[in-house]
Amino acid sequence: MDELKREDMLHYFEEINEHLAVADKHGEILIAGGAALTLVFQARNSTYDIDAIFEPKEDMRKIIKDVAQANGIDDDWLNDAVKGFMTDKMKFSTFLEYSHLTVSSLDAESLLAMKLVSARPAPSKDMQDSLFLIKILNIESEDQLLEIINKYTHSSRHTLHAKFFAMEAFSKYTKLKQHDNM
Repeated sequence: MDELKREDMLHYFEEINEHLAVADKHGEILIAGGAALTLVFQARNSTYDIDAIFEPKEDMRKIIKDVAQANGIDDDWLNDAVKGFMTDKMKFSTFLEYSHLTVSSLDAESLLAMKLVSARPAPSKDMQDSLFLIKILNIESEDQLLEIINKYTHSSRHTLHAKFFAMEAFSKYTKLKQHDNM
């Protein structure tokens, strides 16, 4: 699948809103991951898919599939595979408000927590995204990163792998910061 650019995602959200309007229903989408980093934080130009949770589930699944077919994109262009990483501790705010659709996004700390516990190796953008979020949050220690993980994620995600990934991210961030100050 081709990557989704900001304008693509906005166009597809408009199409979802149109489908909801025809059905006289209201939908909600809470975006996370690369979609939030592309749309809200403008940290990158595109993402492979939109990781989100959405309601009403069955109506939205059908609409998402209809939008995919109408635009020749993969059926899972907007999917809820991220739900296993979401917790009720995560914070979000409304990003877009259409007539029949509300699109919200996780905040920077919640996104960072998710990226750190995902801790996928390249070609995933988890490290690059983590470095961006560490910078905008002005993180000053590894302990702060571990506190963010503990604050927003399930304890089952507090693995050694996540801890080492966070430590590596902070080390890379520190080196980049020192290089920029020279």
